[in-house]
Order: sequence, then C-alpha cells, then structure tokens
Amino acid sequence: MAALAMRGVIVLTALRWLRAEKLHVSGDASSLLALPSGSPRLLQSPCNDSSDSVKVYVMMSLTMVSRNGTLNDPEGLRQNLTKVKATGAAGVMTDVWWGITEPKPKQYNFAPYKQFFQMCQELELEVQIVTSFHQCCNEGDDCFIPLPSFVRQQPGIWFKNTLGNETRAYISLFADDVVVGDRTPKQMYTDWIEEFQKQFRHAMGTLIVEVMLGMGTDGELKYPSYQNPPTAWVYPGIGMFQASDQYALSSLQKAASAAGNPAWGIPPSLASTGNYNSFPNETAFFRDLGEYQTDYGKFFLKWYSQALINHGSTLLHMARSILGEHVKISGKIAGVHWWYKTASHAAELNAGFYNANDVNGYGLIAESFTGSNGVVDFTCLEMTDASQDPAYQCGPQELVQQVMRATENAGLNFTGENALGFYDAAGYNQMVSYKPPAGYLDSVTYLRISDKFLEAKHLETFSSFVAQMQSPSYVTPFTIL
Repeated sequence: MAALAMRGVIVLTALRWLRAEKLHVSGDASSLLALPSGSPRLLQSPCNDSSDSVKVYVMMSLTMVSRNGTLNDPEGLRQNLTKVKATGAAGVMTDVWWGITEPKPKQYNFAPYKQFFQMCQELELEVQIVTSFHQCCNEGDDCFIPLPSFVRQQPGIWFKNTLGNETRAYISLFADDVVVGDRTPKQMYTDWIEEFQKQFRHAMGTLIVEVMLGMGTDGELKYPSYQNPPTAWVYPGIGMFQASDQYALSSLQKAASAAGNPAWGIPPSLASTGNYNSFPNETAFFRDLGEYQTDYGKFFLKWYSQALINHGSTLLHMARSILGEHVKISGKIAGVHWWYKTASHAAELNAGFYNANDVNGYGLIAESFTGSNGVVDFTCLEMTDASQDPAYQCGPQELVQQVMRATENAGLNFTGENALGFYDAAGYNQMVSYKPPAGYLDSVTYLRISDKFLEAKHLETFSSFVAQMQSPSYVTPFTIL
C-alpha cells in the first residue's frame, strides 16, 4: 500500500508539472479587469471539502516589484510561478507596497501588480495580498522600500521610545487621526484600499482570495519594540516600550486622568524597564514580582495593549466596509516567543501583547477581530521549543497553541506561516502538526520563494509537504513521499 501511495504521488506531481508547463500564458494585464461582472462567489473555507485539508500558499519575493514601479524580470517570474503551481500549492501571497503604489498623494500605480495578478490568473493560482503600509527592510538593503516620501518627510508622527529613538518604518498608531498634509493616516489607508477595490473589484473573492491588513512594522499587529532603531536589538533582548511620541504621551495622560491618577501619565522609566537587550530579571519592571504587577503597571499595560487592539480593529472594520463580504480579510500577529515561559512575558508586553497578570492578550485580540469576521494569522509555526536555547525560556509551541485556541474560541479562522526560512523536514513537520483534527489551521503560507527554495530537491520536499497538508487524513510526522 505504501508503494502504491508513493507511485500515486509521483504520478500526480508529474502531471502537475506537465499541466503547468503546457499552460498558455498570454494576454495583457488589462484583461484582469474584464473578469465577469456581478457579485463574486462567496469563498468557501479551504477545510470545507475535508476538515483535515489545509491549503498552502507561497510568499513572493520582497523585490518582485522595483521601487520605480515596474515588475522585475516578468519572464523569470512566470517560470517561478509555474514551478509553484506544479507543487500543488493553492496560490501565492504578495506585498503590495504603499511606498511603490502611491508615489504622490492620491496618485496610484498598481500596474506591476495587475501584470502579476494576470499571470496568477492564467496559471490558476489564488492570490493573497498584503496592504503593506510599512517599510520594507532597512536603508542600504537591496529590498529597501520606504514609505511614500510625502509621508516619510513629516515630523512627529513616528513611534518613539524612552531613549528618544524613533522609526519611520510605520506611522505611530497614536497618530492615526492626526492630519498630515490634508489627510490623516487613517484616511490615507482608507483611500488606498478604496482605490485597490476600484481597480480589482472583479477579482475580489475569485482570484484575490484574501486581503491582509498591514497593521505595523513587518505588516504585523505589534509595536516596533525590537526594531527601533533596527540595529539596537540583539536576540533575545526584551525590547522596549514605544510610548513616548507626543501623541502617545497625550493619550496616556488622558487615560491617567480618567483613571483618577494623573501621576500615571508617563511611561515606565528606563531605569525600571531596562534597554532593548536586557533580560527580564535584570529589570525592576519585568522581574518576578516586579512593577508590572503593581496597580500602575497593570494600568499602563492595559492602556498600551488596548491602543494596539483598537488600531487593528479599526483597520479591519474599515477594510470590511470597503471590500464587502466576498473576500477574506486578515491581520497578522507577531510570534514573540522568547521569554514566553517567564511570569512577566516581558518581550510580549513590550510588543503590545498583554499576556501576564492573568490576562489573555491574544484572546482579547481575537475577540476584536470578530466584528469584521477577520482571519487571525500567526507566525513561527515552524519552531519548536527544543530548537531554542533553554536559557531564554522560549515557548513557540505553547504560544501557537494559545493563539490558535483563542481564535477557535472566538469562532474565527486561524492561518499561519513560518517566521524564518527553512528547507528541512523538521520545520515542515511542525507545521503539519497544526492541521486538523489536532490543530485548527485553516491555511498556511510559506515564507518565502527564493533561488534556494526553487532548487529541485527543495521543491520536492515542499511538494510532499503540500500533499500532506491537503491529505484528507491526518499525516504526521512529515515524510517525503
């Protein structure tokens, strides 16, 4: 039986390759807008056909589109997409960069993405997009894509820590309603999504199956606690609170006054919280029985985390009102797994996840997604506790389980991805372990396509992973079919 199953997979893989190679790729990008009009079909959960089947997507390269707004190497891209199709993957995910698509206020250029979407349509690949309102990489990197210059040049609207460092990788959520030029950031995000919906409305829910809202640096719902400035932090440092820009301070002062304690209107001091690379028990705030458990600590952590939750919920509701019910919308939560097994969860607290003092911060985030029926996406699915240094008290497996169960309890779909690139069976095995019935995984996106990923031996391993994820029966541990 095992030999027959193996031969079946080999034949299926060969047929996929032949079919993909024979697909006729032609036509111009404008034909994407000529898809049948009318209401798109309502998407079905990928687990509807079989409760144990999970769709797999592949994240595209960060440099797929150049900073001047053109598609890099279209023919090479088409060849790579053909290889992805041959693995059995359901589709691909791509960032749609704000810094590329809106070079001037309300002047939009989605042309390279139209060209990309057209390729995916012809290859019958589904597309997930990220509304990438964040900076890509860092200045000096090949993949550096800053925010639009008309935003980046504005002072005072950026996350800041108690050291005075600020990052222009994402606008401070505390400045969402601050007028910048003639619009607020929230209005800019709204205008961008409205334009995207206008240009691709006929593809929504058919070709474009999911829109992930960029909610922070790296497109994740989090504070840049370990990214401001980008060179200051070294793993496994706890990071720093990002609550010292003028609008954050104003918000905190109002909340403190409303709580009847105006003296609470300042963030915890540097002497209390340590720096980016401190360990929890080196600080007065995060050590066992530390200041995070005081009335002031609880007040600050609730205010800090709730501001993040409100930001994400606002973006999701806005997107749902524009995009309608026929496409999935999602938000990604960062997998801050280091120091998870300590009482204070210091790294998580700095990133905005209030997961201490008997508060289930991920449950609160999941609940905030329910009003927009948003999908909860999470990272670090490939990681195991055993793969981490025990001195850092990491808990990636427990963290994934906590977020997954919080999402299930909220009645929402849970999707995931890997945090770091890998090509070995161990990482795939861990991801397979989260598929139903043991897990609650609805779909998974592999990060990311690369020359190494496209090597024959790695495509073979990935194809086996896809087959096992799509298998109607529970399959683990991972094996190369």
